[in-house]
Amino acid sequence: MRHEVNILYLPSDDSIFLSNVVNQYHGVTALEIGTNSGIILRELLKNFSIVVGTDIDFYSLRHVLKMSRNERVICCDAAAALGNMIFDMIVFNPPYLPTIKNHSDKTTDGGSSGIEVSIHFLLSAIDKLSSNGKILMMVSTLSDIEELDTFIVKNNLIKKEIAQKALFYETLKIIEISAYA
Repeated sequence: MRHEVNILYLPSDDSIFLSNVVNQYHGVTALEIGTNSGIILRELLKNFSIVVGTDIDFYSLRHVLKMSRNERVICCDAAAALGNMIFDMIVFNPPYLPTIKNHSDKTTDGGSSGIEVSIHFLLSAIDKLSSNGKILMMVSTLSDIEELDTFIVKNNLIKKEIAQKALFYETLKIIEISAYA
C-alpha cells in the first residue's frame, strides 16, 4: 500500500511569479519538475505542445488531475522516470529555503544550505535538455547561491538571471540555465 505524503504547496508569490515568467517562453516540449499544485504546468500548456509534470507526491498529482484530465503527470523523483526524453523547457520551483532546526516542511526545506534540492533537480534534468533548451528555476537570496554557481560552472552550464522580486524578508530570483553551444 502506498503512503500519501500530502505535501500540497498552495500557489504563493513564488509560484505566481514563476508562472508569469514561464508564460514568455514557447516551444514544443516542456517539463515541470515538482508540479505540486499545477499552476506552472497549466501555463506551460498554453505555449508548448507536449507538457509533462513530475512530482514525488502522489497526492499533489491527484490534485492536478482533479483540476483537469489533460495533464500528463508522472509520480517520480525529479526526472528519474523519464528515460531519454528531451525537452525544450524544463521548469522547477524547488524547495529553496535553508533547513530550520526543529521544523520540517518538505514544501520549503531545500536542504542545509537551501540549494541541495535545486542541485538534485538540476542533476536529474541536465541530460533531458535539448541542445537549445532552457531550464528556468526559482532561487532565494536566503539560499547559498554561490554553491549553485559552483555547480553550474563545474557542469559547463550558463546561468542568466531573468527576473527578481523583492519580498520583505528575501529576494526571489528566476534564473535561466542553458548548455554551452
